Amino acid sequence: MFLNKQGLLEDTNEPELLKEQVLKNGHISSSSNDSIFSKTNFEKNKTYFHIMGHEEPHAQRRKQILQKHPEIKILFGPDLMSAWLGIGIVLAQFWCLNFFATTNWLLYIVSSYCIGAVLSHALHALMHDFTHYLCFESVQYNKLMAIFLNFGQGVPSAITFGRYHSDHHTFMNLPDLDPDLPSQWEIDHIKGPLRKFLFMLFLPLFYSLRPMFIRPLVPNKYEILNLVSIIVSNTLIYMYIGPSALGWLILSTYFGLSVHPLAAHLITEHYEFINRLETYNYLGIANFFILNLGYHTEHHDFPNIPWSRLPLVKKIAPEFYDQLPYHTNYTLAILAYIFDGYIGPFSRIVRKELKSNGKMK
Repeated sequence: MFLNKQGLLEDTNEPELLKEQVLKNGHISSSSNDSIFSKTNFEKNKTYFHIMGHEEPHAQRRKQILQKHPEIKILFGPDLMSAWLGIGIVLAQFWCLNFFATTNWLLYIVSSYCIGAVLSHALHALMHDFTHYLCFESVQYNKLMAIFLNFGQGVPSAITFGRYHSDHHTFMNLPDLDPDLPSQWEIDHIKGPLRKFLFMLFLPLFYSLRPMFIRPLVPNKYEILNLVSIIVSNTLIYMYIGPSALGWLILSTYFGLSVHPLAAHLITEHYEFINRLETYNYLGIANFFILNLGYHTEHHDFPNIPWSRLPLVKKIAPEFYDQLPYHTNYTLAILAYIFDGYIGPFSRIVRKELKSNGKMK
């Protein structure tokens, strides 16, 4: 590592991501994750991200896997089951908001956190697949179905999320292009346990508003349709079920992306818990509720594989995934983010193209 002209640490080492690369270097990285939170104390910037000069690792791994396992292409393509599941979850959410709207305040809050947030987050996970067009062959049908899922959340986020999420895949970890990267303001101000807790508490606001500040996009017709349809849906809920029902719905969606174990994937997916590793999986029971969002490495390797088939990627090509560290506990990940001084908004890898003399282009 070296200091660049901006006084920031820069790293020209290649990340050891694949088992074959590890074996070639004469040692094997342990896949044990008991100490994944004990590896955060390494040399790093705390005023900016970890700058590296390697190519996007998912593109490299995708190419290698397709060369060695061309049969993995059978997993590509839409899965219509997502539509039926989405309809079922929206109906379940509407039943819950009607049932819990008239309960006492304690059950109202607890049910929105323990039930509504789980259902809302499942809709978020499905919406993610629809924005990758992984339910229907038609792009238009996928967009309309994503909008429908927002009826069970009360927030018109589907189309806007899809547009910015596309940039996250296209420009992964490129500053000013990847909307998933924290802003410089976050790096400068979100420090210490209290502020990091408040960040997690208001994560839905940061998660939704950050892209519009980093790289704003002009709203399109589907976003306008998304907004109008949710206004109409929320109005009908307010008029015919009641304001408390609408409040329960929106509160559930807020909880689902806030200080909630299921929301931890927004931290674990790309925050650098281990030196030079920029994408992490979560393997555990929560994948049942978040529809395999924990298989995030496989998702970035093959974004054209639907959530239902992601676990099969590792079964087909285990040698590319078995040695990668992964998370097993979302609650511990949230606690580590809040209380570990070596983890914060700066804990992300960004790529810069480096000249041979070690200076940034």
